[in-house]
Amino acid sequence: MIQLQKKPANHLISAYNQMIKEMRNAFDHADPSDMSLQKALTLAKHQAVHLGVVTTEEAHEISEYIKRDINDAAEYMMDSSAEFYDWLMLDIEVIERKVIDLFLSVADNTRIELEQFKQTIPDDKQNHLQRNSG
Repeated sequence: MIQLQKKPANHLISAYNQMIKEMRNAFDHADPSDMSLQKALTLAKHQAVHLGVVTTEEAHEISEYIKRDINDAAEYMMDSSAEFYDWLMLDIEVIERKVIDLFLSVADNTRIELEQFKQTIPDDKQNHLQRNSG
C-alpha cells in the first residue's frame, strides 16, 4: 500500500513566504545589474522544488501569485505616489500663499513706518534726503 505524505494546510503559505525570502536573498547577494525580478523568481522556484517544500506545479502557481502581488503593489505605489504628489503640490501652494502674505504684510508695515518717519523729518532735510537718494 502506498502512503501519501499529508502536508499541512498552510504549506503553500509557508512556501510563498520561503520563495519571497529566496528572492530577497537573490537580490542581496547578486550584482544589481545582473538580477531581475524574473530571474530571482525563477531561482526561488527552483530552490523551493529542490528543497522539497513544494512540487514543480505548486512552485509555478505560487510564482504566479507572487507576480500578481508584485504588480498590484507596484500599481498601488504608483497611484498613491501620484496622490501624494498632488497633496504635496497643494500644500506647497498654501505655503507659497502664506509666505507671500507674510512678505506683503511686512512690506506694508515697512512702508507705513517709512512714511511715519518721513513726517518727523523737517521739510528741508527731507528734500535733501530725496535728492541724495534718488
